[in-house]
Amino acid sequence: MVKFKLDLKSGVPFHRQIVEQIRSGIASNQLFPGEQLPSVRELAENLQVNPNTVRKAYSELKIRGMLDTRQGTGTFISHRKFEIGEDKLEHMLQLSWVHLWLSSSWI
Repeated sequence: MVKFKLDLKSGVPFHRQIVEQIRSGIASNQLFPGEQLPSVRELAENLQVNPNTVRKAYSELKIRGMLDTRQGTGTFISHRKFEIGEDKLEHMLQLSWVHLWLSSSWI
């Protein structure tokens, strides 16, 4: 499971940060097909954002086929296979390392 965090100083919209963390989690095998994500309300409360922010991120990923929503059950990582190009994977890994470094206590 991915531990969701928002970078308040990055200038990147919150919904975009959530999308990228989920995409990165899928690419790095931290999120697996069929794995349930936190509910919109739960993630919004944890990140202290408006539920519409989380709903927008989940909706974008659902449109891309990366998430499945089951009424009354929740939101899950899709079982569909995705091909991520080497350059995109490298970029996502770099973003993950930068995020890790910025959130570390060494700063």
